[in-house]
Amino acid sequence: MGVIKALGGLIFVAFAVAFTYYNLQPGEVRFYNVSVKLPMFLLVFISAGLGFTLPVIYYQLRERVLVSREERIYRLLNLFWRDYLGKAFDILRKLLTVEEFLPFYIRTKKEFGESLDVQLDLYNKGIAETALAEITFRKDLEEAKILLENALGKNQRNQKARKLLRSVYMLYGEYEKAENLQREILKEVEKERKAKEERALASILAEKYMQDKDELILKELWSLPVSKTSGALLSSMVGGGEVFEAAYTLGILPEVIKIMEEKNLLTPELLNLIENYRNAIPDEVMYYVYLKLNMKEKIGELNIKLEELKKVMEKDGELLELVRIWECEECGKEYTKYNSVCRNCLGVNTYRIKRGERGDNRPLEKAG
Repeated sequence: MGVIKALGGLIFVAFAVAFTYYNLQPGEVRFYNVSVKLPMFLLVFISAGLGFTLPVIYYQLRERVLVSREERIYRLLNLFWRDYLGKAFDILRKLLTVEEFLPFYIRTKKEFGESLDVQLDLYNKGIAETALAEITFRKDLEEAKILLENALGKNQRNQKARKLLRSVYMLYGEYEKAENLQREILKEVEKERKAKEERALASILAEKYMQDKDELILKELWSLPVSKTSGALLSSMVGGGEVFEAAYTLGILPEVIKIMEEKNLLTPELLNLIENYRNAIPDEVMYYVYLKLNMKEKIGELNIKLEELKKVMEKDGELLELVRIWECEECGKEYTKYNSVCRNCLGVNTYRIKRGERGDNRPLEKAG
């Protein structure tokens, strides 16, 4: 290897000497009224040297800035995880010229219980508005909506803002806007999350169909993966048995049946289909089914474990609408009625039947 390097060095020197010899004739360089004559080979070396040296100097200086910022970030994280929040906050304030640090800043301020002093006009990527909307929507949904719309106005490809705003539109019943955003989300979603987002689209379209009764929507729904909301809608139609089977396979059949009950999609004709999957449906859900179909004699056969529902049953169904039969599997918030979106965390398709004392209320065996 040393010999090869030496040989390469000799070749380079020989080339340089030859180049110098054949380019000794002078060349003139002019700049305004100044004129300088230099050997041509020297002009070539100066030009090449400047062309190489200036970018190197620029990137070296840039790298020093990045290294300095990296050291600050490391110091910030070190202090934050050791719970020196005051010192961490001092460093963080110096980094706020970079918009990506703003969500971290907001969370730190929240930890201190201090009011936010964020100037949104300083930033142009929509990250600031998105971060603020995340902590605003529980208190003021309208303000969160404005923030998220502003965020997308600055950057249409802000995927997080799209998802949050889609959920807000769904809560407002603005399904057309929610659908448009969801289609944009699906264009750029990671492969691993595609099925989940397609189910979100299915829920939006199901809600929209129940509002508009557009047959084109229904046609697309049959081609999408089954969600809890779309499963409830499609199961009530001709050919719904296949959807029942798909919901059973996905483990969402209890939710689908309860949604059917709430949306007044249950019919006596569907009872045989439901009974085929009886072992996969908790007694809490069957209570609502029998009540809806006026089959009160069947209620005595049920073994209800949910204490809240048991107390209401003892009073002959009084205050039934106040029973929190649903819970969000993401944040644990409990609800009395189904919604495709959790108001507490903006999760889509996250409602499930609340678990009783048995733990898991979804038996896996299908009735014969």
